[in-house]
Amino acid sequence: MGTLNKFLGSPKEVDIHGDKIVLHPLKVKDLEKFTKINPTPEESKEISKQIIMLSIPGTTSEEVDELPMEQFTLILKEINKLNGFEDERADELKKRLKQNQ
Repeated sequence: MGTLNKFLGSPKEVDIHGDKIVLHPLKVKDLEKFTKINPTPEESKEISKQIIMLSIPGTTSEEVDELPMEQFTLILKEINKLNGFEDERADELKKRLKQNQ
């Protein structure tokens, strides 16, 4: 067992409008998939989809596309909390997504 093994994140069950889902923490190896400086609205949407699919294994792009906006943003907010992202980043992403609608 490696020295950093004790720091590996554990999945967390969250409640989204009465339904439980299990979120998995993001990993450093996936960082390049969602770190783009000044993404376009379309790139922001794709990054958000990738983050959800990485956090909820087995989720498809089509499933994410069909989510109501409210659930989409709630799931992203929970993912951000799980991974220690600042709320400002989630708010910025939410604002970009609304502009893209």
